[in-house]
Amino acid sequence: MLRLVLLLFAAVNAFAADTLRQSTPWPSGVGISDRIADRPADWPLLTAQFGMVTPENCMKPAATQPAPGQWRLETPDRFVEFARSKDLKVVGHCLVWAKDDRTPAWFYQDGDKPASKEVLLARMKEHIDKLAGRYRGRIAMWDVVNEALADGGGYLRESGWTKACGEEFIAKAFEYAHAADPDALLIYNDYNNELDGKREQMLKLIAALKERKAPIHAIGLQGHYEIDRVPFEAIEKTLVALKGTGLKVVVSELDIDVIPRGRWWADNGAHKAELAKLNPYADGCPPDVLARQAEQYAQLFRLFRKHSDVIARVSFWNLHDGQSWLNDFPWKRVNHPLLFDRQCQPKPAFAAVMKEFATEPTAAPKSKIPPQPRKSWSKIELNADDVPAFPAPSAGWDQRRADVPRGKLEMVSYDSKTVGVRRKMNVYTPPGMKPGDRLPVLYLLHGIGGDETEWARYANPDVLLDNLIAEGKAKPMIVVMPNGRAQKDDRPIGDMFAHIPAFLFFERDLLDDIIPTIETRYGVRADRDHRALAGLSMGGGQTMNIGFAHLDKFGWLGAFSSGPNARKSAELLPDPAAAKDLRLLWISCGKRDGLIHVSQDLHAYMKVKSVPHVWHVTDHAHDAPEWKQALYWFVQQLKFE
Repeated sequence: MLRLVLLLFAAVNAFAADTLRQSTPWPSGVGISDRIADRPADWPLLTAQFGMVTPENCMKPAATQPAPGQWRLETPDRFVEFARSKDLKVVGHCLVWAKDDRTPAWFYQDGDKPASKEVLLARMKEHIDKLAGRYRGRIAMWDVVNEALADGGGYLRESGWTKACGEEFIAKAFEYAHAADPDALLIYNDYNNELDGKREQMLKLIAALKERKAPIHAIGLQGHYEIDRVPFEAIEKTLVALKGTGLKVVVSELDIDVIPRGRWWADNGAHKAELAKLNPYADGCPPDVLARQAEQYAQLFRLFRKHSDVIARVSFWNLHDGQSWLNDFPWKRVNHPLLFDRQCQPKPAFAAVMKEFATEPTAAPKSKIPPQPRKSWSKIELNADDVPAFPAPSAGWDQRRADVPRGKLEMVSYDSKTVGVRRKMNVYTPPGMKPGDRLPVLYLLHGIGGDETEWARYANPDVLLDNLIAEGKAKPMIVVMPNGRAQKDDRPIGDMFAHIPAFLFFERDLLDDIIPTIETRYGVRADRDHRALAGLSMGGGQTMNIGFAHLDKFGWLGAFSSGPNARKSAELLPDPAAAKDLRLLWISCGKRDGLIHVSQDLHAYMKVKSVPHVWHVTDHAHDAPEWKQALYWFVQQLKFE
């Protein structure tokens, strides 16, 4: 029974997140500008919705080594470091581009003669060793070979690669990439390879690579589709065929063009002059077109969910409509191919895709734990005292203010003896903190679909604390946001339900590794009266379980929208007298939250047992606005002395 409750809880929490990053059963990715580090306006949308990033151009052969030995790696270095700082995994794109107009001409030349097979393969190896070796351990996936299949029939595209090496260069590229970075997932990437004809060429290539024992792990389907022409049947046929090969699939560059471009190349280019003048949606995309696009995105993701056991990633190509390559290719026009508009706002297509993750897939893949419906699963029954303890915050409460000193938010690594690896936690230190200061600490835990970045993404605690400290409404404090998933691979991807035991194991990591690290690294008041613990959803349940079991270590407890991982109230606190020295017990929830009964039960028990506590019920659901305002009021109640 407990297992079922936990599964249902996980489902509710995942739906509440309302982001691709939290809701998809595979990593959600996006191809973005090489210079994303210089575009802070893009960061909120990027980090909320996506967990993997592909640089558009800076890792391609022509960008990294335009001439022999002339390496240009400053931009990819910055890109990889930016991704690390934002907890985003990187997809390297690409090591070999099997098109002559995309490969620097010098690769193919040896003096005044064409390069021999030996020379060309040696150059390839040097190039791959340099790039894949440089970023070893920092690139999650590599597009090893890009677009080697011929268009219009045949087998491989004719190029300098095939002229010198035949098909052997592809196998060698995978061998060299695997040797340079054994942990990276290695991909062959192409376009239209889901279509009849080219699919068979791809399967022939896979068979040849397997015969050579090449370390290929996945196939990339670029997924550049046109409205009303998405080849759903061919895509499904390809997913089934690729599953039979044992390889994974990545949808690597997804978009749905609302201004179909196929005629550009038809009839030997006879329509190019006419099409070059076509710009029908310069003043906005009509609602009926957006609705058709939304339905087709939904159908596409319905298909992906049906075959989710074979999909390793789905990435869009560009962040929002204003940045899409389809504004300029193959002619200049105002296009609208993505899930977010030019103001970074979700379009009907986004809502349609998210709706697909709120229902059961057409045919669920076989797994240990069957997928659960992502909806509120408990009837909400409100009581007379289910009311707010505090008013709605005043205007501007969560906005960064120019006149307020800023604290510091930094990602800190620590050695976890509990897990046996180095782990990360996000740490806020208040403005003006000096050596010798000894401050209280709030440990703030995330939900089942989150990680050490979730609070920063949902609630901007640094902004809230900076403002409240400046106003004298909150004490200066350190806020520690760890990863509550205590296991070696602690990323919130794949089957979230399978991570539940790691949340239980987190208690030891917190007590034995995280707190000692913080109390060694920073100047803190290392006693229960200056140590608080709080969390949202699964983290709220963890707070209750850990906090009540260790009242000698935590004097302040806060449970925001607790999940059913929390023990029953009588088990949490069998002896109410044990809570007599608790400085604060905070329980809050939204009245539209399907899990409110968990918080109601805890509140009712504490009320009957005369345990002082705050009971704060708002008009929110199981969502980020609830948790942000709860944190806002909670930290003001931490009257550290």
